[in-house]
Amino acid sequence: ADKISWGRVKNSRRPGVVQIKLLQSDSVLVMLMIEKATVRRQWFVDSAKARNNRYLAVQNFDKDLRMIRNAVMDSPESSKFENGIAALLFLLGFTPAVQLETDSPDIVVVTPSGKLTLVECTTRTSDIATKIGKLVDRRGGLSKYLASSGHPAEVNAVLVCRSPIDQLPAQASEASKNKILLVTNEDLVAAFDRVRS
Repeated sequence: ADKISWGRVKNSRRPGVVQIKLLQSDSVLVMLMIEKATVRRQWFVDSAKARNNRYLAVQNFDKDLRMIRNAVMDSPESSKFENGIAALLFLLGFTPAVQLETDSPDIVVVTPSGKLTLVECTTRTSDIATKIGKLVDRRGGLSKYLASSGHPAEVNAVLVCRSPIDQLPAQASEASKNKILLVTNEDLVAAFDRVRS
């Protein structure tokens, strides 16, 4: 507070300016308080810095993640949606592999802790029942294959649909019954908010 340079009152307002160098920071939370009451909070983000080096590597080629965001949130093409989801998973620390074989899940993912996860992606709610069935079959087949080779047989399953959750009550219930994580529009928006860290 003692570093703020206060100007003259104009239109019932007194402007205050402070400059603080934070060389190693990628973001800063600024809080304006009057005595013990918080008046305003504001995050300032340095777009050239981030704790996530995957984010910086991708951002170097896709400024503000515009192409990935477009593929995930807007593109009508299913292959672009799948590639966008794989890119988003990579940014979040997962190791995704988009599958080229047609009789396979869209993406096979390894979590940071080493667990295998099968991911199916859809832009249409009408495909969800079919995708759930495929995930159940493919998860079961992979679990048996892993067990027969002496590997841990636990395989996770995720269905990604960019529709909002309130449009998918029946599908969410069906996914839950089959132990499939349903990722919806709200989850995708939140994921983009987390990629920097």
